[in-house]
Amino acid sequence: MKVRFFPPVTAFIQEGELRHLKQKIVSGPVDETTGKPNYADSTVTLPPRSLNEFSFWVYRYLDKAQVLSPTQLVEKHYQGAYALLRNYEL
Repeated sequence: MKVRFFPPVTAFIQEGELRHLKQKIVSGPVDETTGKPNYADSTVTLPPRSLNEFSFWVYRYLDKAQVLSPTQLVEKHYQGAYALLRNYEL
């Protein structure tokens, strides 16, 4: 599973490698203004049964997270964001 996180949660996500040894974090290019990465990609291999639990964790970061893979998690995150948007269009 791969998720891209954006500021201001990138620093917290980068600490994840210290807590979750199986997680791989790759920082994006550094923003010249802030001196901090524009994003951090988090990759972790989890069993399929963990997909829902992982989704709930990603939802905490809502607009600060972009799910990149697997396809079913991308679609689930997209549908959740779309449903949220529809709630505000009433």
